[in-house]
Amino acid sequence: LEFIQLLKQRYQSVLSQLSDESNKSQYQQRIDDLILAEAFLRKGQMLANSPDYPLQIAVVGPTQAGKSSLVNALLNSSVASVSPLAGYTMHPQGFCNGVSLSVCNGLQWYFGRFQQMLQSQLPKDRHDCYSLTENTADSPFLPDSVLWDTPDFDSIDSANYREGVIRTVALADMVILVVSKEKYADQSVWDIMADIEVMQQPTIICLNKLSEGSESLLINSLNDKWKQTRKDAFPQVVPLYYQKQSGKPEWPGDHQLQRLAGQVNR
Repeated sequence: LEFIQLLKQRYQSVLSQLSDESNKSQYQQRIDDLILAEAFLRKGQMLANSPDYPLQIAVVGPTQAGKSSLVNALLNSSVASVSPLAGYTMHPQGFCNGVSLSVCNGLQWYFGRFQQMLQSQLPKDRHDCYSLTENTADSPFLPDSVLWDTPDFDSIDSANYREGVIRTVALADMVILVVSKEKYADQSVWDIMADIEVMQQPTIICLNKLSEGSESLLINSLNDKWKQTRKDAFPQVVPLYYQKQSGKPEWPGDHQLQRLAGQVNR
């Protein structure tokens, strides 16, 4: 861990002195890889010390795909803040469903320099923070777990809070990829999915904001994108129809995520 952190600091030092944009992107990719490696090692140490640590589920996706709305639908609650503005969620926000906050003490060590704060106190001018909130509603859709709402990884400002996304995805035992019909083909989506393939996390894809009758065409296209990017089997796709009156997605059943949890192999 110390070696990775030192190497990351060296890369960051070089990056701050570069003027060539193409070189900058290459160095930033190396830094992202090192953050992922550090987070993965931290997770391994955390699980070695606490083998029964609560299941962690990360909801990831591009901007305005409907991640926070889906988090609320799965929690059967409205605890995740929702906005039509791009980049509204800037911090990892965890919601304890069926588990208490007290059993998640190791997260502060896992997140390293990130500071745990109350959800209502997350600052807009700092990105090295995360929150943890207990879901008081009864959800029929989720196993006992911590469900994470994450910032986007493709907006103009995402470079400022990308580290939080990487750390949360590395923490996850399961991944829910949320894409809309407008965003599913974006290269940023498939760059992320390629980066995390090595972690072998059980994954489900939520295809959000659909118009009826379009799902078969989009699912076939998603299948092609997956096969071009990854070598593992194409995951289950859950079509989520955009409800114009309520503005909320409707999860179609109550067993998909429980079955997916059975595939977790820490």
